[in-house]
Amino acid sequence: MFKVRSSKLSQLITKVKHKSYLISFVTITVFLIVGKLLAQQDTAVERIDFNKRYIVSYWTDTKEIVKTPLHWKGRQWSAFAGLAGAWTVTYVYDEEIYNFFQKNRTQKTDNISKYFIEPWGSGLYSIPLLAGIYLSGIKNEHHRNVALTGLKAYLLSGGAAFVIKYISHRHRPNDNIPPNAYLWEGPLPFTTDYTSFPSGHTTTAFAIATVLAIGYRDKTWIGVTSYTVAALVGLSRINDGKHWATDVVAGAALGTFIGCVLAKTNFDRNGKLAIGPTTVMGEYGIGIAYKIY
Repeated sequence: MFKVRSSKLSQLITKVKHKSYLISFVTITVFLIVGKLLAQQDTAVERIDFNKRYIVSYWTDTKEIVKTPLHWKGRQWSAFAGLAGAWTVTYVYDEEIYNFFQKNRTQKTDNISKYFIEPWGSGLYSIPLLAGIYLSGIKNEHHRNVALTGLKAYLLSGGAAFVIKYISHRHRPNDNIPPNAYLWEGPLPFTTDYTSFPSGHTTTAFAIATVLAIGYRDKTWIGVTSYTVAALVGLSRINDGKHWATDVVAGAALGTFIGCVLAKTNFDRNGKLAIGPTTVMGEYGIGIAYKIY
């Protein structure tokens, strides 16, 4: 058994704090290697490059995201109603959930969040990851497609979260003493205050995770890992006192929705998303299912 002394652990955290770019470099290296392994798979995806056509696709894909709900039918609206119901139940317990996280918050959870989890939502780690996948696409066009679609998901989902933030102007937990989960100011011109809803970090994390999960559907571990990291990003935002649980739930749903639309538009024609309430061992929550066959 190996033991790590507290002094060595402190040194490790300090190195990570001042040299976080090394983690990004390692991330790129790992995915370059993984990309080489994935390059052995056969793909039938149209070549996509970072060019004028790609830039224009941001506008066309944005229109697709906006108009998709207009074509929803009974099943999609039922799923949305289920999600809205679950969000409402969570909203009732927002303060209790937040207090639970703060009660169990420690310096260790703060360090894990700050140096290992939160950067996946801010883009510090996720963008270099996509860059690594893109570079591995030199000999495999599918990787290039997934990487550029992931970048698009990051930017468009972040933009969508930004718009909603400045329409709702919800108070963050640290905006009031004591924290109040039920303060919404609505549209406020010329102010950057009160931008809790939804969680932007969670939105972008789930958008990228969805693109990766669908883009590499034959590699189950990629989807599982991506969604696990995205979920941890959401939890870290509550731990850090930046968001309420319902901010995270909304961000996860928004990011997953945008990621699915972009994946379907760019390299998937048969996927179907299903979001709704679920129960596991007597506990209620949100279930996200995606048909991949």
